[in-house]
Amino acid sequence: MLNRIRTYLTGRHRTPKLSVVIVFYRMPRQALNTLYTLSTDFQQHVSADDYEIIAVENRSDANIDNEALKQIRGPIRYFLRDENLPTPVHAVNFGVAQARGEQLCLMVDGARMVTPGLVHHLLLANRLYDSAVVSVPGYHLGDELQQKAVLNGYNEKQEQQLLASVNWRDDGYRLLDIACLSGTSRSGFFRPLGESNSLGITRQMFDQLGGFDTGFTESGGGQCNLDFYKRALELEKSRHVFLPGEGSFHQYHGGATTSGSEERDAMMQRHFDQYHALRGKYYSPAQKEPVYLGALHPSVMRFVHHSAKRRRAMEGELIENYSEQAAKRVMHPKRFPDVPPEE
Repeated sequence: MLNRIRTYLTGRHRTPKLSVVIVFYRMPRQALNTLYTLSTDFQQHVSADDYEIIAVENRSDANIDNEALKQIRGPIRYFLRDENLPTPVHAVNFGVAQARGEQLCLMVDGARMVTPGLVHHLLLANRLYDSAVVSVPGYHLGDELQQKAVLNGYNEKQEQQLLASVNWRDDGYRLLDIACLSGTSRSGFFRPLGESNSLGITRQMFDQLGGFDTGFTESGGGQCNLDFYKRALELEKSRHVFLPGEGSFHQYHGGATTSGSEERDAMMQRHFDQYHALRGKYYSPAQKEPVYLGALHPSVMRFVHHSAKRRRAMEGELIENYSEQAAKRVMHPKRFPDVPPEE
């Protein structure tokens, strides 16, 4: 049964250009941070008439605080729903069904804070191309992948202290100063990403693809987001637009792929195997050259430098071994030549 709790709108008769569909489950603190970064107080060069936020929460014992949600200014429409499976795919498809915009931004993992130019550049991309598929690099808060950091004691309290160390509410690009590239983005900006956790696409293209595949029933949806991203890019008429100056930042919440448990490897193998069962092969990223769009904040330049060196190293232009810890593959390197499995 679906329970629509409350709708927060700034106008009853407007039709937003863009609908941001975002899914939450058992992450009340992280959800409020994410929603603040999508608010009109945080997003730049846009107004509440330009977009709406479809916040879909799968019911748990730790739902978003309704009173705290009211304090966030923005065109938020909040839905609380029951879900019997450990996957967000039904919530994503439900959220899109509620959305009114012809342009969509899909955020399957609600723990992801975003940079202040995301909404503006999503709208720009769709003015450039009618069939834009828009991607942004993914990051983890902290100086190493969270599934590794948690083994060294990283937890939510440390993350809150980390966030407090930068003035991110006044300058959201400061999040780049306390982050590292996520596993599916660690090859950098000039190699194919494995996925985008803020994925721009038109409603027509979403419908053409049949939405998120409900066959992805594993915890956290398994590789549902990677699958949808790949299928979107492989549409014949799609144009890939990449926003190197923007990003999404994963907050630690003990989720499916960033926990440090001994069972993680087995769980990831189930994710790989389910993708193989559905698609007849293991996942590999789509090979579609992007158009680069947007400005570069000074804080992103170290990642631009890293990305350029990674691209040159992979093409054999560098003699030195530019591997570093962040470039080491830890599972199935032959199956994933460009994108490691950490998400």
